[in-house]
Amino acid sequence: MIAIATASQKGGVGKATLCINLAHALAKRGWNVLLADTDAQNGVGLSLARSTRKRRGFYDWISGREQDSSKLIIPTKLPGLSLLVAGQYDESAAAGWLSREVPERLNSLLLQAEDQGFDVVLFDSAAGMTGMTESIVKACDWVLIPQQAEPLAVRSIPHLLETLGRFRRDGSKVQIAGILLSMVMEDSAISRRVVSELRAALPAPLLWPLSIPRSLRLLEASAHGVPVAMMGKTPPAEAELFAQLAAHLEERIGLRQTTNAPSPHANLVD
Repeated sequence: MIAIATASQKGGVGKATLCINLAHALAKRGWNVLLADTDAQNGVGLSLARSTRKRRGFYDWISGREQDSSKLIIPTKLPGLSLLVAGQYDESAAAGWLSREVPERLNSLLLQAEDQGFDVVLFDSAAGMTGMTESIVKACDWVLIPQQAEPLAVRSIPHLLETLGRFRRDGSKVQIAGILLSMVMEDSAISRRVVSELRAALPAPLLWPLSIPRSLRLLEASAHGVPVAMMGKTPPAEAELFAQLAAHLEERIGLRQTTNAPSPHANLVD
């Protein structure tokens, strides 16, 4: 089993959109995927079903209120894709969790996920490389970094890479799966310039050749509570993009096997 964190220095870069659509694409390619929402704002869960606000999930596990993770995992209507929502976040207890419980509880969660037959655990995280997100990244095998195509990216990426280097010096095994440019506006000279500057400045293996555009169809999919591939009988072009991203990720992190894709469904979560 492989554990992947998605993380970024700032919010609003499209992590939840990436996680939902990438997890769906991986499941369509035959992998048994657990999508875990670790952002206390529950962005992934609320994007897929409003009813998840009251469901128990990741923070109930971290706090020790639940010992059997299988009771928290929500199967979706796509075979191979399951969801662990953020659950009930207790801010007053969070500082104690971070200092004492989180590394052990995360390790136990991953061990139980492997025992339950998951091939991939994909974590959506809160913005920033501190606190809970730091603990999650350190516990994972890989970190995928979505980065909005804006001028701040050019200045923030070196700091982000230094932070990840510090995690490894602290003993983490996490490796960088790459930086993925998101919310790219092809009709914006500023956005195009940022993309060009980053591709010139960063090693080719670090910056993914594919990027995610700022897309109305992605917003519509989120509003309907489905991955973009499930928007209509004929999926939009963005769906093929995430299929390509899933294939690229498989190559990056060493996932080798693919199987025939299951049939599409109307929506994922009741």
